[in-house]
Amino acid sequence: MSKPIPIFLAEENSGDVELVREALQEHHIVYHLQVASDGAEVKGYLARLGSDPGTACPDLVLMDLNLPKAHGFELFELFRANRLCARTPVIVVTSSSAPKDLERAVALGAARYFRKPSELSEYLQLGSLIREVVEESGLPPSFER
Repeated sequence: MSKPIPIFLAEENSGDVELVREALQEHHIVYHLQVASDGAEVKGYLARLGSDPGTACPDLVLMDLNLPKAHGFELFELFRANRLCARTPVIVVTSSSAPKDLERAVALGAARYFRKPSELSEYLQLGSLIREVVEESGLPPSFER
């Protein structure tokens, strides 16, 4: 059995959280998902890193841009500024199709930029992107056959 990959998801919409879970399952990814529903929760998590032995940097971050209490790019920058998570791959998962958002995500070093589609079958392709990023990052395989 594969070891679960720790994934941190910053997403306020519970429906989108379930779609992420479905995408992970559809692509047979063994995972442990920690969810923060707003910017304050993300900041609290980052503040505990390094000081709370029970809080570790995830292997992958999925970041929505439109969160209550802090913009996703602000939080992305905080992940990058944290020495423990500076190299953690981040996938931006957003409804924004604005070119400036894509450009900023690339400038911050996003592993991928995934625009939330309206069709379930297209949303499930997020699992494929996650799988690619895990493989590219050299993380231990966390996939079921």
